[in-house]
Amino acid sequence: MKLIDLIVEILQHSSTPLLQSEILDAAKAHKDYLNCSELQQVKVQISAIARALSKYSVGTNPIIGISSEKKDKASFKRFFLRCKQYDGVSLLAEIDLHPYLVKFAYERFGVYCKTINALKTINTKNKIGKWTNPDIVGLTPVILSLNPLFQKEIQKLGLFSTKVIEFYSFELKIRLDKSNITEAYFQAVSNSTWANYGFLVVEDYENDKVFLDNLARLNNAYGIGLIKLNVNNPSKSEIVVSARFNETADINFMNFLSSSNNDFFDFVETSISIIENKEIDSTNFDKIMN
Repeated sequence: MKLIDLIVEILQHSSTPLLQSEILDAAKAHKDYLNCSELQQVKVQISAIARALSKYSVGTNPIIGISSEKKDKASFKRFFLRCKQYDGVSLLAEIDLHPYLVKFAYERFGVYCKTINALKTINTKNKIGKWTNPDIVGLTPVILSLNPLFQKEIQKLGLFSTKVIEFYSFELKIRLDKSNITEAYFQAVSNSTWANYGFLVVEDYENDKVFLDNLARLNNAYGIGLIKLNVNNPSKSEIVVSARFNETADINFMNFLSSSNNDFFDFVETSISIIENKEIDSTNFDKIMN
C-alpha cells in the first residue's frame, strides 16, 4: 500500500485534523501498516510521513490542507483532507489565500499574478532551491500605460527596466507570530531577491508590540512588506508595512529560477511577450475573482 493512500484513509476516517505524530500512531494501528513499504524501509518513520504530507499539500490542487495552530513549526501543524468537511472547524490552507491576493494585488497595484507550482521545479533534489520558489509572482506592465511613441522608446531599455515592467514576489502564510516571523521573513527574502517588490502575505498576524517591533526591524533591514488579507472583502486588505522598492530586477537570479521551474519560465516568457506585442493575454495569469 502506498503511504499517501494510507494517510488519505486515516484522514478520511478522522473527525478532526491530525498532527504528524497522530497520523503515524494511526498508521501503526492500521491493518495495512506492514504492507506499506515506504514506512517499513525507513528508520525514522515520522520523516516519511512528513515528506508525503509536504509533497501532497503543495501545488495548484493539493489534496491535503494544513492548519498551523498559530505556529509554523512542523510539530504544531495539523493536516486534513481538503475534500472533506469537518464539523465546527474552519480551515484555510495557504493555497486558499491565492485568489484573494490575486484580486487585491490587481486592484491595489495593477499587478497580474501567477501561482508558481513548487512541484514543477525541474531539479527537485537540489536543496539550494528550498527557499527560492515564490508562492506567487506578478508584474505591472508599465509600458502599456504610455502612448505608442514612448512605448517604442522604452522598449529599448529591455525586460529589466522598471520603466518597462515592475516585478513582484509574494510569500503566503496563514498566520504570522513571534514563533515563526524570523523563518517566514527570511523565506520571503530568499524568494524575492529577483523582484522589484517582495511581500509576505498573511491571513492573520500577532498584533502586539514585541511582534510589531520585530517586524519593523526586519522591514528596515531587508525591505520585505507585509499584507494582511481580508478574505471576506479582499479589496479591504491592509498593507501593514510597505515593501522597499528595488530599482533593478536581478537577471541572474531570474535566470536561475526560469531554468529550475517551468512555471517561472512561462512567467518570464509572458513578460517578454507583453513587451513585444504591447498587450496582455490574461489566460497566462491567475484568474481575478469577481
